[in-house]
Amino acid sequence: MYLTVNGHKTYCYTGGKAFDAAKPTVVFVHGVLNDHSVWILQTRYFAHHGWNVLAPDLPGHCKSAGDAPQSVEAAAGFISALLDALGVQKPRWWATALAR
Repeated sequence: MYLTVNGHKTYCYTGGKAFDAAKPTVVFVHGVLNDHSVWILQTRYFAHHGWNVLAPDLPGHCKSAGDAPQSVEAAAGFISALLDALGVQKPRWWATALAR
């Protein structure tokens, strides 16, 4: 699926299932010079066992536009914005983890 995050077209693989805000969500984040495809087996398993799956291409990677994150903190900020764009409720510890 495609959506806009931080003003850029972003691709998220969903494991072959439609996103459903009523289900719990797991996010798979790839490393540098990779894309969503490194998580194909894991994402399909979770998507077919009751979870929402988001395996985004980080900005500047594969199917997503924008500049690649220059740090782990920047990548985490992108993931936070992605979850906001989809209306996913983040766990309480999330804001504390991002502030470190």
